[in-house]
Amino acid sequence: MKYFQKQKNNLSGATWIWAVVIVFLVVILVVTVGAFFKRTTSLNTEKSKQEESSRTSQQISYIRSVKDNEEMSLLGAHEFAIRDNYLYVTTVRDHGLEIMDITNPANPKHIGAFFDNDETLMRKIHSVALYSNYAFLGSMEDNAIQVLDISNPKNILPVKSLKLNFKGIHGMSIHGSYLYIAYSSDDTVEIIDISDPTNPKVAVTLSDNDQMSLGAPHEFLFVGSYAYVISGTEGMEILDISDPTNPKHVAAVKDNDKVALSGGHGMDVAGNYIYTASYVDGFAIFDITNPQNPVQVAKIDPTENNGLISAADVDVSGKYAFVVSEVGNAVVMIDVSNPANPIIKDMIRDDGSGDMFLWNGHYVETYNNYIYVAGLQDGFGIVKILE
Repeated sequence: MKYFQKQKNNLSGATWIWAVVIVFLVVILVVTVGAFFKRTTSLNTEKSKQEESSRTSQQISYIRSVKDNEEMSLLGAHEFAIRDNYLYVTTVRDHGLEIMDITNPANPKHIGAFFDNDETLMRKIHSVALYSNYAFLGSMEDNAIQVLDISNPKNILPVKSLKLNFKGIHGMSIHGSYLYIAYSSDDTVEIIDISDPTNPKVAVTLSDNDQMSLGAPHEFLFVGSYAYVISGTEGMEILDISDPTNPKHVAAVKDNDKVALSGGHGMDVAGNYIYTASYVDGFAIFDITNPQNPVQVAKIDPTENNGLISAADVDVSGKYAFVVSEVGNAVVMIDVSNPANPIIKDMIRDDGSGDMFLWNGHYVETYNNYIYVAGLQDGFGIVKILE
């Protein structure tokens, strides 16, 4: 019995010793793992900070929100057109056009506004294009073009309404004496003769087919006698418009694994390069030295950090391309001085406070070192280029 008790005591002592050893080892393991994760998190945080600092060099600064009020009509501000120090803003929910004096670009002043009435077709005005003393407005709800006389911005007059046969007016651009319209819902492009602005007439209609890549067309660019149409579902169509009444298919740049045009939405041209913004593929640059054969030379894929998720529009000014994004809620400044190697230099995101208008960034326009950003909010944002 004493022998058994002694053995029991010895076993009990050994058990406590092993328990202490195990606890000690567990503590060491926890400390080691904790240190590892702390270091990993620290490194990731530092890397993130370095990435942010590499493109947040205070080269652009958000300076002002221009908000809808009793004087200004900016409900659903969508698209801009600029001429002679006047800013024209389409307002989707105000069903009209706001005109502002931007002699001081940082401080737009209300000049006038014009709204849909019994004599016009202006429900959900989406796009605007200027020609001579006239503004051509695209109505998404009325499926129509409304012509306004803007010779006196303080006293705008309705001129003509043209009911159209297709839906989903998105992009509108004027080249020569023709208005080009993209119907994103009906995979169709129309060319309107506006040589007499008071009596616009449809010249020709083009629809997506086995040859032409016009699925969900969004926007136009013009280089010489060529029109480039960016498509939301197919890529980029190139048309010979030397005779606008008889445009001819030249080529199509199809979206694929090597061409970043999936969800193509906005584009701009500078020199021999086209710059694109795509909902899926972010930002890309195409060399058009041969205008019939655009070649992609660079792209920047969208990430959570770079502000290019759902890139919607791009405007090029000098050596920079400015891209706005709907999901990234940002304006992104990209150095394109070397088109083969674009570099993000700075980015500003909407802070979620409701005081900024970078949320759902949909349209961007640069003017005299200022950037105007609209996203179907109740106003628009102004960003200053500091460099």
